[in-house]
Amino acid sequence: MKLRNLSRCARLLPLLAAAEIIAASWEGYHNRLVPNPPPITRQDFGYRDGRIGGWIQRSTTPAWYAKVIEPVTLEKPLSASGTFTVKGSQGGSGVLFGWFNAQSRGWRMPNSLVIRLDGNANTCWIFFEYGTRSWFTGGGATFEGRYQTTKTKPLPADGKSHPWRLEYRPQTGEIEFVLDGKSYLARMPEGHRADGATFDRFGFVNQQNTGDGMELYFDDLEINGERFSFGTDPQWEGRGNKVEFRDHVRRPFHDFGPVDKQVGGIIWRDEQPAYCGKPIKTLTLEDAFAASGTITFRSAGSDSGVYFGFFDAESKRNKLTPDHHAQQTNLLAIAVEGPSRIGHYFRVGYRNAKGEGMLEASGPTIKPDGSTHRWSMRYDPNGEITVTFDDHTQVTRLRPEHKAAGARFDRFGIVNMQSGGHHVEIYLDQLQFTGN
Repeated sequence: MKLRNLSRCARLLPLLAAAEIIAASWEGYHNRLVPNPPPITRQDFGYRDGRIGGWIQRSTTPAWYAKVIEPVTLEKPLSASGTFTVKGSQGGSGVLFGWFNAQSRGWRMPNSLVIRLDGNANTCWIFFEYGTRSWFTGGGATFEGRYQTTKTKPLPADGKSHPWRLEYRPQTGEIEFVLDGKSYLARMPEGHRADGATFDRFGFVNQQNTGDGMELYFDDLEINGERFSFGTDPQWEGRGNKVEFRDHVRRPFHDFGPVDKQVGGIIWRDEQPAYCGKPIKTLTLEDAFAASGTITFRSAGSDSGVYFGFFDAESKRNKLTPDHHAQQTNLLAIAVEGPSRIGHYFRVGYRNAKGEGMLEASGPTIKPDGSTHRWSMRYDPNGEITVTFDDHTQVTRLRPEHKAAGARFDRFGIVNMQSGGHHVEIYLDQLQFTGN
């Protein structure tokens, strides 16, 4: 893809061709940290001894045991109830139970309305949450009636049985979760209800992020008035629920860089610096520069993000204080990142040599669905940054005092966000960018 409609000054420096992605001159720093050998992921759950459950482990590889149901949407009331027992949990474990879609993927799944059980050191936090078809998410935490999924007082993983009920009311968007006789409420915003969701499964699905496992069981289940006592095997659908394998996607093991004629892979939000970049002629905020290409966003967890654009390699390598927005230096790039309720914005951010700068408050959303999008970014020495994403254009201006402090850039490429979080999997192609 060639850059079009650039200002005269943005054409002053040559553009590097996409074919150079495969050249050895692309430099990586902590970008290939695949564990050797990879740790083991084990799934062993389904019908067992008059109930459903077993050992379920977090993994980016989907696994579920669920009843196939006629597709239902947010236009209809939904209800489910029963009991659950948590017998043990490792640190960083998680399980979802409720309505979902066979095509749902990710840590906060689209097309889902579920209970979420987060385990840690033989305790378990209980949440309820939803995801619409466009990855808009929300829900509530138990014990304090909060309207966000914030960790509160946990339950012990002691094998005790807990009665529960989950209801959705389409007229108001209200979600009610009752645990041990206490009610907790959250309300789905009107825009999220309008976005909609479609569910074609009900049951267990692993939390699709790297992590550990927990043992839990559900019984005495009722789904929209249909009762399941599990006196016999219900013959529900199992996918990946009886497996053991070496898992190559584990935090914080980045695995990104040149691949074929693209550059990309799995990038984690992690406290330590990592990047893959092509050395370029040093640029400053007094120069005009630009970049364009395509981006394919294949997968992501919630609370994940990445930068790609112009940066200074030494500044990044020496950036050892975690804070993925505030303390980057010498960076002018696009951020694929956003709050959990949105998913991921496609928006510009910059930081000068002092770490001063900003990240746009919002932008068009980009979904981790494998679609390919065209984008461009250009910087004008008057302090204006213009970013396009498909047919959307956003213009950002550097504050004069930020520009006066200056910045330098000697690489173009992918830069991790240095804060604890989850992964994205992106690929850049048809790249052109300023520099020699």
